[in-house]
This record gives sequence, C-alpha cells and structure tokens, in this order.
Amino acid sequence: MSSGPVPVFAGVLFDLDGVLIDSTEAILSLWRGLAAGHGRALSPSAIRDDVLGCSPEHSVSALFGDLAPGTREEILRRVRAAETDLAFVEVPGAREILAALGGAGVRLALVTGASARRARRVVDHLGVASAFDAMVTWGDTARGKPAPDCYLLAARRLGLAPADCLVVEDAPSGVRAASSAGAVTVGVGDAPTLRAVGATWTTPDLAALSVARRGAGVELRLAGVPIAGLSTAVGPATLPATLPGTPAGTPA
Repeated sequence: MSSGPVPVFAGVLFDLDGVLIDSTEAILSLWRGLAAGHGRALSPSAIRDDVLGCSPEHSVSALFGDLAPGTREEILRRVRAAETDLAFVEVPGAREILAALGGAGVRLALVTGASARRARRVVDHLGVASAFDAMVTWGDTARGKPAPDCYLLAARRLGLAPADCLVVEDAPSGVRAASSAGAVTVGVGDAPTLRAVGATWTTPDLAALSVARRGAGVELRLAGVPIAGLSTAVGPATLPATLPGTPAGTPA
C-alpha cells in the first residue's frame, strides 16, 4: 500500500454473501443437491467460477447448459423456492463498518444476486437496512454477476459514475463484475486469487477495515493504513432503496 495521497470515492457498494454474511455452506448444499439430482458433481473450479458470487441464471447455464430448457427452468424454479430461507451467520465487523460509513454520510448500496426478499431478511436481521441508500438484487438487471450490469445500476441509483464507487467483494465473479463496470474493488478473502481478477486491495476479513473522519469526508483504512478517501460533501442519495418496476418473474 502506498504512503502517498489516497484516491477519493463518493460511494461504497457492498456484496452480501461472503462479505456481510457467511452463507457458503448453505449455498453449496443447495447447488450440490441440484447437481447430484442430475448425476453430476461440482468441481472446485465450478464452485469458484460458476456458483459463489454468481447469479443463479449464470450458474444454471454454466452447470446445466446441456440439459433441456424446461429442465433448466425447473432447476431455476427450485433455486427461487429455496434461496430465500438459506441459513447464514453474520460476518464479524459487518455491522460496525456499515454503521461507521452510514453514520458519516457516505452513500452505500447493496449489490447482490440474492432475491429482494432474502436481502431484506438479512439486512433486517443485522439491523443495517437504514444504512443503504440503494439496493440491487436478483432480477433487477437482465444479467447478473459476473456481468457488470448490477454494479452499473447500483452506481446509477446512487447518482454516481462507476469510477467514483468503491466495491467490497469476496468472489472472483463479483470482482470481475465490478472491474468490468469501471469500479475499484477491495477483495475480501484469498489475496492472490482476488488480485488476479482485478481487486486493487485485499483483506483477509472485513474486521480489518475501519473508518476515520478526515476533513469534509472520511478515510477507509485497512489494518490501520488509509487506502481510500470517501466524500460526504454531496449528502445522501435521493433515490429510493428499491426502485419499482422490476422485470416480470423477479423474486419478491
């Protein structure tokens, strides 16, 4: 990390699964069960590249692309039915970093492949719903991660350019999505893997991130070292957290 001037961003976009909560075992159990039902197993590379952090549509296409369209739609229907109630545990430091950023007036968005219902369930459980100025969930865009659409929409809902946004992601597919959108990423997890797909900074866990006030804004620090400035001069976003008119068939 450089000791020179740090870049300044106007908003922070958070992934959900793997960043604010740990739901890996529940997600893998769901997809392994679906795969086993069709006589196949998930390889480590398939889990890394086509399951964790990816949209369900991407996962179904990548894992079951050889099956008939009706069969793929049935698999997707089963995912819709099961994903709302997937078990999770809170990641240490999640509430603290959101409270610090939101309390300082930094604009925040939640960007996830989870359904709106599950996203609301999680943020309500964590008590952090009010921290977010915008949310992008499953079905809000035609393409999910690893496509950049969800991060482009989140930036637009905050009234920002993607380059003015800092993204916090844990999965290679999510980092690829953020990078393709033109955002800068803090990767949470395995440093070599996340840097290889475009993360600018990496941290082993969310608890290593902290916030300190500096002038008209705040600094985001990693293990105590400033890595980014976060502007609060423009105030909170005026767009609603969930915009009306999501595509037909979107989980609610």
